[in-house]
Amino acid sequence: MRVSTNQFQQVAINSMSDQQAKLSKVQQQVATGQRIVKPSDDPVAASKIVKMTDVISNVEQFQHNISTARAKLSLEEGVLANVVNVFHRLRELTIQANSDSQTSETRGFIAEEMSQLLDEVVGLANSTDSNGEYVFSGNKGRSKPFTEKSEGGFDYHGDDGQRFISIGPRRQIAVNDSGSDVFREIRDGNGKFNVFESPDNKGDGIIDPGTATAQYNGSTYAIIFDKRVSIDPNEPITYSVVDDKGNTIVPPGQQYSEDSTIEFNGVETFIRGKPAAGDYFVVRPSFHQDVFTTIQQYIVELRHGQGTDAAHAMLHNHTNQFLNGLDQALGRTLEVRANIGARLNAMDSQENINDALRLQMKEILSDVQDLDYGEAVSRLNLKLSGLEASQKAFTRVQGISLFNYL
Repeated sequence: MRVSTNQFQQVAINSMSDQQAKLSKVQQQVATGQRIVKPSDDPVAASKIVKMTDVISNVEQFQHNISTARAKLSLEEGVLANVVNVFHRLRELTIQANSDSQTSETRGFIAEEMSQLLDEVVGLANSTDSNGEYVFSGNKGRSKPFTEKSEGGFDYHGDDGQRFISIGPRRQIAVNDSGSDVFREIRDGNGKFNVFESPDNKGDGIIDPGTATAQYNGSTYAIIFDKRVSIDPNEPITYSVVDDKGNTIVPPGQQYSEDSTIEFNGVETFIRGKPAAGDYFVVRPSFHQDVFTTIQQYIVELRHGQGTDAAHAMLHNHTNQFLNGLDQALGRTLEVRANIGARLNAMDSQENINDALRLQMKEILSDVQDLDYGEAVSRLNLKLSGLEASQKAFTRVQGISLFNYL
């Protein structure tokens, strides 16, 4: 077989190019610290690297989401803590206003402070976060949730939704609570029923908010007082109970005794004072009312004069109703705060899980992708030696020609 001079040199050049390519690959590995510089170096390992990189990227996004959710929930919890403080102050002022030592003037002063506290709690309910979104608007973050109506009461402009954020591969958590859920879904009375005096009552009877047993079926009742016409000044006051359909629940003639329990159909209450003949009290199922309207209505009551025994009794009845409503609102606020605390704890737990997963994925990725520098430096030196040998060989043979021997 004949080998031409040109072919001989081309083989030598190809050998040097091959050695340079191998050296370049090792140099890239050493420079980047990665064993796989391009997918063709190891297609199977490259596929694993892509999958593990995606997992790590997702976990880091979950960790960022947790930080965002923690900030939002911490803000909400702080707002509700201030709401609780306002409710406690309102309760103190209510008990103070209920004292018979107060005058219409001093109750007016108390009403003024309560009005300021009402403005404060409405402002807290309209709090915004760092992005300018309202905390308690549900999914309508740009809508101011609560506004006062000119005729009294408050409108809600948010919705009942909650915003959720992913904190794990298969786990989401709510980052807010709607204003409806926190401030509007407040049952009046004792949560089962509420009691009211007739506005036409003439006596000074004050009804206790009462308690509901399992037998209470959500019906409406009237406790009606009567007194038989008699020349005896000590003729006892009697009462009866009827439902909203006119059916007799407790027959007439039941002797009334102050502070004695009046019990029927799951309702337990008592009345203090002396109701007049014709006076009555209504027991009706609890319904939802926003706490702002509850406060507002009591402030209006305090600003009215209480010049008669009946007016004083009405104030005491309204105070009992308001305290019950305020306690229901306080209980709801504390319940939401406890739920927020549970969510914060859940995020702490998930954050630890995510950290462990991220560390595990990085360790696996390192095993697949990272370069063994000791082994790579040895290969680098070997490739350098190979390149140098091929270069020297080319130098030795590049001047050889058949014509030198002719």
